[in-house]
Amino acid sequence: MLVDFTEKWLPTYIRRDLAVLFCGINPGRVSATAGYHYANPANLFWRGLYEGGLTPHRFAPEETARLLDLNYGITDLVSRPTRSSTDLREDDFATAAEQFVQMIQTYRPRVICFNGITAFRHATGQKKTKIALGLQSKLEFGTEVWPGSYVFVIPSTSGANASFSREERLAMFSELSQFLREKGWHPLS
Repeated sequence: MLVDFTEKWLPTYIRRDLAVLFCGINPGRVSATAGYHYANPANLFWRGLYEGGLTPHRFAPEETARLLDLNYGITDLVSRPTRSSTDLREDDFATAAEQFVQMIQTYRPRVICFNGITAFRHATGQKKTKIALGLQSKLEFGTEVWPGSYVFVIPSTSGANASFSREERLAMFSELSQFLREKGWHPLS
């Protein structure tokens, strides 16, 4: 019996004190069906990691777990797969944001890289604020005993993102790579 893609949820790859936790909005149909993050060939995520200098070669989606070897993790704000993120409901985001904050405060990644402005908006509650791409001005998700994570926002790498050119989207990975080098957290340094 075939299982509908909406019933196939992707794992989160995380551990304590990662250099970067990459966070997308939610799994799409192709990724959920394949069982791997960013499995759609039109998505620029894996290409961006490599061309931005964050990985030693271009990983295939099937190699997602190997990101942990580089001190990177990967998750989605909303776990529920949909054909389009526009199919997500407000209650999906509300529940997801609460769970996301708990996860971040437990695992404390140094940097959270949001793959898409919408994921960042819903995770931080900044739904109407104008969002600048790149490194954000303050740490987020801190507690009384932990100052929080640096936050970096890139335009969605989805092939459906027509708001930014391929070049603009890929260039953001180089900016993230440079920030990690400045902090001494880059795994390839």
